[in-house]
Amino acid sequence: MKYDTFLERLETIVYAEDVTSIPIEEYYRKLLFQVELNATEKVTAKLLLHIFKMSFTSEPIQFDNNWNNLVEIDFFVNYDDMSNEERLEFTKNLIRFFSADLRRLGEKVLKDPYRGLGISSSSGARWYNFDIAEVVSGWERFYKDSVSTAHETEENMEEENYFWTDIADILLTGKGYE
Repeated sequence: MKYDTFLERLETIVYAEDVTSIPIEEYYRKLLFQVELNATEKVTAKLLLHIFKMSFTSEPIQFDNNWNNLVEIDFFVNYDDMSNEERLEFTKNLIRFFSADLRRLGEKVLKDPYRGLGISSSSGARWYNFDIAEVVSGWERFYKDSVSTAHETEENMEEENYFWTDIADILLTGKGYE
């Protein structure tokens, strides 16, 4: 599946749900549950779309207070040097870190009507988007801006390889791209 098609389907999934009814921290724990549930599967666009969709209705994984110890994540990692297992672990740790970071922000901050102007957490992470639809939309804007900057076209973007770190990229860039 071409990446543009993947993004269109992902947006369809997240916009079809009432994303405001699920706090983003809870959605991330549901996403982590789905990633762990599907960890032995071959990563495909179809699997990633399934994981994002099922995360709306699945049970969230229990928050582990040890996640609060994840205070530094190296966001600028060269994925090319990582095995599939390392990509999976990086993605799971990123989701754990974000879940803990959102808890550190607290409910009051997450309900602030001006939060879209940007909030820095105690870990130093900057947040602009606070539901999964906003995150996916932020990622899509970043991706389209990057593609147009690189002068790539749909014709030369044939079948894509998909990795666990595609989830990490969507969450990491999507939370902060306006």
